[in-house]
Amino acid sequence: MAFGTTAAGTITKEQTLLSIRRLPVAASTTITKGNVCEQDAGGDLIVSPTTQTAEVAHYVALETVDNSSGSDADLYVPVAVAGHFVTVVADGAINAGTQVVASNSTAGQVIAYVAATHAKDKVVGIYWGKEGGSVSKGSTTPYLESFTDAADFSPADAANGDVIEVQLVD
Repeated sequence: MAFGTTAAGTITKEQTLLSIRRLPVAASTTITKGNVCEQDAGGDLIVSPTTQTAEVAHYVALETVDNSSGSDADLYVPVAVAGHFVTVVADGAINAGTQVVASNSTAGQVIAYVAATHAKDKVVGIYWGKEGGSVSKGSTTPYLESFTDAADFSPADAANGDVIEVQLVD
């Protein structure tokens, strides 16, 4: 058995009465598991752009879907919705308990919300923690792998590139 840390695009906690949705993917678009997404004017899903669209619902892709050679709504992708706790990728340092917005430099990732810089209606969710475990591999045959669990999604500050747990909000 191979151990590993939790990948982006994984629901970590689910509240009752929430379910995932399947939304149509926009033409010429590839959505990667763990991307923060939103719907375009036609209702098709796109990766949240670095221009940080205001007043839209945000979702997190739970699978990778390649519609790069397709038309609008040729393919659908399952997404986590507001209320879900789901993993995404941090695009910079984020303190635990901080609200996050779509990144202004890497589409599909999140950065810390800063009141002086971001409008409140651009908030994607709240960052609660990151996985605290580590994977090690033996240096001699049979090259056993082990996973040391320091805590499941502990409230630690995130660094650029960390997979983090975010609670999506409306």
